[in-house]
Amino acid sequence: MRHTRSRRWPTWAFLACWLPQVAGQAQISGQTVKQIEIRHVGPASVSDALIRANIQTKAGENLSPAKVNQDIKNLLGTGYFHNVNIAWDKADEGVVLTYSVQGKPLLTEIEFIGNEELKTSKLRKKVTSVVGEPIDEKQLFTDALAIKDLYEKKGYRETTVKYVPNINEDRGQGTVTFEISESPKVRIKEVNFEGTSAFKTKKLRKTIKTRNRWFFSWLTGSGVFKEDQFVEDREKLRDLYYENGYLDFAIKDVRFEYPKPDRMVITIEIFEGNPVSYTHLRAHETSLHL
Repeated sequence: MRHTRSRRWPTWAFLACWLPQVAGQAQISGQTVKQIEIRHVGPASVSDALIRANIQTKAGENLSPAKVNQDIKNLLGTGYFHNVNIAWDKADEGVVLTYSVQGKPLLTEIEFIGNEELKTSKLRKKVTSVVGEPIDEKQLFTDALAIKDLYEKKGYRETTVKYVPNINEDRGQGTVTFEISESPKVRIKEVNFEGTSAFKTKKLRKTIKTRNRWFFSWLTGSGVFKEDQFVEDREKLRDLYYENGYLDFAIKDVRFEYPKPDRMVITIEIFEGNPVSYTHLRAHETSLHL
């Protein structure tokens, strides 16, 4: 079989109709696909049979730009490949297509550095990436966010988390390290309310669990901002006002200020509205059940 100079289509070729854009490609559009070859860049991550099963282009058919575009989409969509290239050689009775695939490296180890306040065992529970599976950077990014969210819920609001992959292309393997920079735990110095007249500040503060740090905070666990707890506190405030006839109650704004890096002042701005009478309240509750 006589071959001419090899041509290559880039991995991003499927994003546009690429066939006539590179010199010489217009000559082979519609020509017969003589042969399809598979080439692995680095260690083979999957079998040739799996690759061919995801290729619509078949030997003996006319070359179709739409099918080749779809082939690249299909191969990348399997999640096994980091890179896909297609090269062609013009032969005596058509063209030979070579699909070059570079598999995603397999994850062999997950490490954590910088975590002193939270145990590694707790952090691992937040990681969905699995050793032995292909490395997925989108998944690693989500894992880093989940670890950061855990720190925020524990009161370390300014903690940063980033993932650092270390890839060995020759072996088709890689490790990932989650680098954690822990911030000081933020203590609540004060919780203030604005726009309130129906209840004293003391009563509002007792209604919620998000409270100032005090002498026995180490025992009760209070004095540290926790996101999930604060969500519950907002509902408790709403219930308090609703039960007393303030049906238009709303939290207009919540401000977080830091007089010191490890101290927080929370200001909750409230719209109380006008209270309704007991008769109107019962009528409103009845209408909700109808």
